[in-house]
Amino acid sequence: MEATSEGRAVAWFLLVVLGVANIAGYALDLYARFWWFDRILHACTIFAITLWLALFVCNRALRGGPGRDALIVLMIASVGLAIGALWEVAEWGFDRIAPGDVIKGKFDTIIDIVMDTLGAVLAGIAGLKFLRPGGTRPAAASPAAPETP
Repeated sequence: MEATSEGRAVAWFLLVVLGVANIAGYALDLYARFWWFDRILHACTIFAITLWLALFVCNRALRGGPGRDALIVLMIASVGLAIGALWEVAEWGFDRIAPGDVIKGKFDTIIDIVMDTLGAVLAGIAGLKFLRPGGTRPAAASPAAPETP
């Protein structure tokens, strides 16, 4: 599978915007000001990271074909869910080495994982839109064969 140019542009845009949103969340204390900020950001960030990975890293491992759409969504979503789990481990580690309270308890962690799952599945579905089979590019016009007398 190969990423479309539209897909590559969308993936880069989302990755940058969500990276800035994460930084702004900490810098402007948006996590404390808006109860929903963490939840939405988890889903959107995992969506952006997973879509980027699907289009730029995992695309060659994904094989399109009849009946493979569900498998592609599952594979992409699995990558996203793994990233979400690693994210939670990083939050836990950050709480251990720095003052603060990134992890707000088990309930928050579970909600984060649920939102990560939502973002990962949506990235899998979007991946279907932005990936195309590698061999579907239009072939270059072949030169006409010279006429023989």
